[in-house]
Amino acid sequence: MSVLRRVRAFLGQLLLLAVLGGLTAFLVSGPARLANGRTDDGLRGDIRAMAAVNRDITFTGMLPDGEVSSATEGGRLGEIRQAMPAPLPDLVGGAWYLAESGKVSVIRTGNTPGTCPNLATVRYEPATDRAVTIVDGRMPESGEIADVIVGEDAAKTFGLKVGDSFRLLARFGSTRVRVTGVFSPRDPADPIWADQKLTRSQCPSPLDGLRDEAVLLTDERGARMAGTELADLTDRWRYRLDENRITADQVGALTKAVAVARRTPPELTSFQSGVDLTLAEFDQQVRAVRSLLAVVQAGILATAAGLILLAARLMTERRRVEFALLRARGGAVRSVAGRTLVETLIVVPVAVALGWLAGTLLPGRADGFEPLLVGIVALLAVLAAPIQAALLARRPEFSGHRTDEAALRPSPRRLTAEGFLVLLAAGGIYLVRRRGLDAGAGVDPYLIGAPILLALAASVVALRVVPFPLRWAGRLAARARGAIGFLGLSGAGRAPMHSGPLAVLVVAIATGLFTGAVTSTVSDARDRAAHLAVPADAVVSGYFFTPETAQRIAELPHVDAAVPMLIASGATIRGDASVMILQAPAMLVNADTAGLDLPAVLTGARRGGDTVPAVVSPHLAAQIGTAGTVEVQGRAYKFTVAETAETVPGLFAGIRDFLVLPQQAMPVPDFQPIQPNRILVNGTGFDPAQVRKAADAGQREQLKESTGRIVEDFQLAVPSNVVTWTGYRASLENRGVDGALSFTFTAGMVAAAVLSLTAVALAVLTGAPARGRTLSRLRTMGLSSRQGRRLLVYELIPLIAVAVLSGGLAGFALPALIGPALDLSGFTAGVSAGSSLDPWFAGGVLVIAVLAVVAALAVENVANRRLRLGTVLRLGEEPS
Repeated sequence: MSVLRRVRAFLGQLLLLAVLGGLTAFLVSGPARLANGRTDDGLRGDIRAMAAVNRDITFTGMLPDGEVSSATEGGRLGEIRQAMPAPLPDLVGGAWYLAESGKVSVIRTGNTPGTCPNLATVRYEPATDRAVTIVDGRMPESGEIADVIVGEDAAKTFGLKVGDSFRLLARFGSTRVRVTGVFSPRDPADPIWADQKLTRSQCPSPLDGLRDEAVLLTDERGARMAGTELADLTDRWRYRLDENRITADQVGALTKAVAVARRTPPELTSFQSGVDLTLAEFDQQVRAVRSLLAVVQAGILATAAGLILLAARLMTERRRVEFALLRARGGAVRSVAGRTLVETLIVVPVAVALGWLAGTLLPGRADGFEPLLVGIVALLAVLAAPIQAALLARRPEFSGHRTDEAALRPSPRRLTAEGFLVLLAAGGIYLVRRRGLDAGAGVDPYLIGAPILLALAASVVALRVVPFPLRWAGRLAARARGAIGFLGLSGAGRAPMHSGPLAVLVVAIATGLFTGAVTSTVSDARDRAAHLAVPADAVVSGYFFTPETAQRIAELPHVDAAVPMLIASGATIRGDASVMILQAPAMLVNADTAGLDLPAVLTGARRGGDTVPAVVSPHLAAQIGTAGTVEVQGRAYKFTVAETAETVPGLFAGIRDFLVLPQQAMPVPDFQPIQPNRILVNGTGFDPAQVRKAADAGQREQLKESTGRIVEDFQLAVPSNVVTWTGYRASLENRGVDGALSFTFTAGMVAAAVLSLTAVALAVLTGAPARGRTLSRLRTMGLSSRQGRRLLVYELIPLIAVAVLSGGLAGFALPALIGPALDLSGFTAGVSAGSSLDPWFAGGVLVIAVLAVVAALAVENVANRRLRLGTVLRLGEEPS
């Protein structure tokens, strides 16, 4: 019962410790789960976006020359699956056996093959029998010729109906098939149809336009018959990975398993899949996000741990007299520690468990080391107060004590420890720059802690430097009228008294500003990437447009200007200083009217000769020399290298070789104008659908001029595509692990702000008894309540200012110091990230500082009421 009475007597302090322990346990589990969940969602989205031929794992049978499949190998479906390396068998969501021919020409009765016939594939896939609904006719029952069924869309496109027969022509043979049914999929979203969709492709000759490709389903006998006559029928075993079973922590093992399956496929099979390429790219992004999340999480958890230590210190400092009395009555140090331990065990573990439980309720995946971190948090929250109580009990004191004089003259041991901390921080940052945060063996705790060590080192340096200017300011204040400024600055000048709160506050501010700086850096880099890819309000792309298409788009409502542009992706370039024939993207645009941020040598170029100035990438310029010729749309144009540039608007970042020519200065003949394949559109509120319609009309007109054929929109090889700047910019934030990245940014800044305010509140509570005694004495000399609040402001503002300055410098410097280790370019479309800080973030820190002062005044007011300032001076009574 005595224990419960003590718990009730000190319930407020114990609850503060418990709340901080529970909050830290929640921060260990909840945000990490959310971040992992968003990462998993990004991975699944990337896998869903893959084409079936790349996403699925397919094994193709290998038979001796001249042999074709017997279409009877469906029994190997389970055998091959179980032979795949782990964890692939457990991740397979669907498996299908099929025997199919290659693409063969469809020759209708009475027709000749022509130069570009439609194509079809004859396929036997047993699982399709349960996945189709026959809308006309019947299922295949092959007899003298192979029976096939076709999908409704293929029947309409090819003009087929039940009863039609036609010839299929392959390289080494031909066969005749008969349509016995038309079907529709029972579930069009079923992955069995992912590789059977009707597709359209470009004919070998652009003059022939497009052709369609379809899959014809048959039975086992029909497959053997058609395969024998076509001399082409191959077994395939197709496995679809269920993205809902895949999590980001499996990417490494899954990538290795796919690589093993590629190197050692089952006997007499070959492997086809592109999923490992997507997984490898995603794994690189995950490593960067994991490193960034680890830095932010470590900063937040370090701040929360510091707050737990401050709360334990507050609890034990308030009970200093009690511990001294226990020691005076013969109590041992371990008895004092055990007494405090029993009290914390009643309250704190429950709070930690509740915090962990609250974190587990959030959606997402837990890290494997989550229980370990929660255990460390529980131990810290439970043992912090007993250990501090034992330290106080070693030297019991009944009267007030001052540690500022000793702290202002630190011992060699303390100076050595602080110097060692600074060296640890410098060494950690150096190693991070050299090795990265994740060198392939997982995250290194020391390297992850390097940013925290840097913030702590900044607080140590501030503690040693700041007292000197504050003392000077205090001496100036002593000469002025009134004692408030002098007393407040004198209290602030004893900075080592606030070493704990200051260190916690610096770490919180450094973590928040680091997160804000990374946010701003990534955002600015993405803006630059968007300006490179879409250097106008919108860019229209297509196969080729007529030169007049841009003018027609410019006449649409809300369109201010439209400028044609050509990007020849593989232009032939010959340099005067080299015999090599090079190929590189060449961009042609009227630089004078395009409104792009291009060099003056392009915007000021005018027609007046056969040679025009050009802007060339440095790598390409080193190969071609000072001049050369470039072949564009069948004509050669001479140019001189007037300037080099790493990037230019209109070309994606990361293109190593490119050439930019000013079209307004080029000797383009009127009988062979440049046909653009890009149109830059500027305006506000225009309708992209109208722009697309006008662009497609320009493409149809261009095809009619070049081929003499009239085509419809659906027959265009490359339909026009309108990409707006805002749409492209938004797409940069919705790829892969961007959801986890955005969550990390937001959670880091919010948590840092909340914990910063908490640190200031604990700093006020820690010093409340000493200030209470000072205010009680000053009240006897006429100090008003308003002046008491001003005294607190004078004392706190230097502390907050120092924390903001040192933490801000550390937080802003961190992206520049460890930026290469974070590899932010993976989130910026290849644009160099650099380092930047949005002024709004800096303003946010000042707002937090103001809120901290307001919160401090509120906490001080509550503390003063509980301290009963009028009774503090009676017989040296300590506030309770």
